[in-house]
This record gives sequence, C-alpha cells and structure tokens, in this order.
Amino acid sequence: MIIVLVVLVVLLVGVWVAVVLQRVPTPGVEAAVTTESFPGVPEGPLRGADVADLRFDQVLRGYRMSQVDQILDRLAGELADRDSEIARLRGQEHDGHL
Repeated sequence: MIIVLVVLVVLLVGVWVAVVLQRVPTPGVEAAVTTESFPGVPEGPLRGADVADLRFDQVLRGYRMSQVDQILDRLAGELADRDSEIARLRGQEHDGHL
C-alpha cells in the first residue's frame, strides 16, 4: 500500500513539474514544433488559384478546425470588401448616367 502511495505521489509531482515547465519560457530553447503542415495562404488579396490550392491538415475527425475557420473568416472579409466596392462602383456609375 505504501509503495502504491509513493508511486502516485511521484507521478503527481512529475505531472505538476511538467505543467509548470511548459508555462515558463526557457532561455535558449526554441518554441515547440507543431505537427501542422498547413502553409496558409499568401498575404494580399486572394485569387481563385489560392483557394483551389488549399490543402488542410487532416485530423481524426476531418480537418483542423482552426485552419478552416481562419481561411473562412478571411474569405468572408474579402468577399464583404468586394461586395461593398461593387456596390459603391455601381452607385457611382448609376449616378453618372442620370
């Protein structure tokens, strides 16, 4: 019984130390490497080819949600900007013909 208790205490102390060390930056040690191979998309306006070339990392239940959400948010913003620009240009064109 004592041996089980000692092993349990050692395991708990080990887990606690591991958690604390992950949160404390260590000088001279680079940031952890991720398993993500997703390169993202180039800066600037997206082209159709950029969207067609997208390949998300696959995980157990599909794709990495953070990657997909990031791209969808960016696409939604760019589409909204383009829609407002089209509406602005059509408004000016319509006013110019009257």
